[in-house]
Amino acid sequence: MNVLEGFESEAQAWDISLADRYELETLCRPSLKPLEKFTAEDHVEFAFRSHVAEVLRFGGLPGKAARYLDCARKGIVLQCQGHEKHEFLSPMYCDLRFCPRCAPRRFARLYAKHSAVLGHIHRHPIRGFRLRGITLTSRNTGELTTEQIKKFNKDVKKTLRLLMKGVKGWGAIWVNEVGFNNTNLHTHVLMYCPYIEKENLKAIWQKVSGHIVAGIRQSQLIGPKALLYMLKYVSKPPSDDPEMVGRLEVAFHGTRRVHALGLFYDFAGGDEDNLQSEWKNCPLCGAALVREKGFHPVHELRARALRFISDVRTERRRNKWVN
Repeated sequence: MNVLEGFESEAQAWDISLADRYELETLCRPSLKPLEKFTAEDHVEFAFRSHVAEVLRFGGLPGKAARYLDCARKGIVLQCQGHEKHEFLSPMYCDLRFCPRCAPRRFARLYAKHSAVLGHIHRHPIRGFRLRGITLTSRNTGELTTEQIKKFNKDVKKTLRLLMKGVKGWGAIWVNEVGFNNTNLHTHVLMYCPYIEKENLKAIWQKVSGHIVAGIRQSQLIGPKALLYMLKYVSKPPSDDPEMVGRLEVAFHGTRRVHALGLFYDFAGGDEDNLQSEWKNCPLCGAALVREKGFHPVHELRARALRFISDVRTERRRNKWVN
């Protein structure tokens, strides 16, 4: 009996169409993707990620290059210890700062981590304090290095501390940003503090960093919206050029894009990027989740769900032998 005859026989026995039987087989063999389902977007994404990975390898980051290529292609299987033994596939993401797939995840984690301070500010306001937006820029040299970014952040921290010298209860969070498809490094700061003279801000920033441009305004948004607006800069990559994305990843290697001081740091704790997002409990029944050993293709969960094919086949053979 050839494969076609076998599929026809099984389709008839399971009371499904031959097309559905082929679809089941396709799902059980995730490495075989029907050609008509391999879209132009798939080709574009593969080419984009391959280019970024080349830049990362050239920049001395082969591990990150491999993670970027494999983002969401593999996963781990988690099984709960409850009566139902629920199973889940948890994809393994690269979590690189400028990955289009991971940037929104990073944004959501950061917002969850830093939003608690806004509730505290609402419950315990300080007279004369407001949420204020500050922008600090640096000179665009046409290139970006890790050392340049680290010095820039040290200058930001020193500037904010000088502005708040002798002030209690203040806090700030800032995001490093570059212009779209360029290396214009600057930062957006959300600060809870008393009134700051704009000229004083400019003078201190120029004295500390040597850069000129600095601006301040009272935030037009309050509460969670102010934080959402500020963190939007990490929700998507600032470039559609794979060469630029790779260069940014290399430049930001070993440093954060999001930093906190004062009140914001107190609430953020040591995990400012909120990377501890692994599931500990089953979302369906609350029982503890235990990880299986090894890694699995992302389509493994669907393959497991359809494992009844082999079970039915075995059971039919057993019944035929017994009878």
